[in-house]
Amino acid sequence: MAGNSAFELVSERGWRRGLGNLLDNEFARWWKTRLWWSQALIWILLIGFMLGAVAIGAKESIDNVVLIYCIFASMFPAVGVIIRTQDAVVGEKQDGTAAWVLSKPASRQSFILSKLVASGLSVLVIMVLLPGIVAYGLMWFGTGTQLAPLAFLEGLAVIWLFQLFFLAFTLMLGTFFSNRGPVIGLSLALLFFQQYLIGLIPATNNLLPWTLVVPTNNQTYAMVPSLLLGQPVSSYLQLFFITAEIVIFVLVAIWRFQREEF
Repeated sequence: MAGNSAFELVSERGWRRGLGNLLDNEFARWWKTRLWWSQALIWILLIGFMLGAVAIGAKESIDNVVLIYCIFASMFPAVGVIIRTQDAVVGEKQDGTAAWVLSKPASRQSFILSKLVASGLSVLVIMVLLPGIVAYGLMWFGTGTQLAPLAFLEGLAVIWLFQLFFLAFTLMLGTFFSNRGPVIGLSLALLFFQQYLIGLIPATNNLLPWTLVVPTNNQTYAMVPSLLLGQPVSSYLQLFFITAEIVIFVLVAIWRFQREEF
């Protein structure tokens, strides 16, 4: 834990009890250590290297560069999100920190929500926005084509939703298991095999975030490439389903954690 200052007396009541202090503590994990700049540097260099290779080295068209960016900016940071989140609940249960925290004036709902909010907003800045700004400049420099800034931000918002899906899913799994193996294993399996699941069960197309960034056989562009390139998006229904699933994952995590015995 960051220190006892995370548990100063607060006036919150009910499900919000202790939320403010827990949020402060979770944000400190990201922003008061070297984690934020080391993670930002990793994703800026990784995504920047790939874009530099295709946009500047290979002289690919803006369409191909955008498609490659969407895949790398979604799939690779999602691995980082899963690795970071696998320990969020399981680690604290194993170390006994969760039991100690909950012995203070803090609700179990606040415990889960503080991790979701702090990690979600930190991922937005560190893994999506900062690498995205660098990517925008590289695509402009390498192809000579400037993407519309507002459309680019809309695409980044959908990429963030992609990361939130796996953050919430991994957080939920952490409330069901007592060791890291199943949590990281199931999360990575869903991340890397979702396209095969869509192939086997086409009805899952709108339920999994894969086709937010990678087009299916009957699509010219997926949603994020369409937004970045200023192309019309055929339907925004998938955003509703993905958002609803994130809410369900969080509600299930809270429900399960409330039944955890310490």
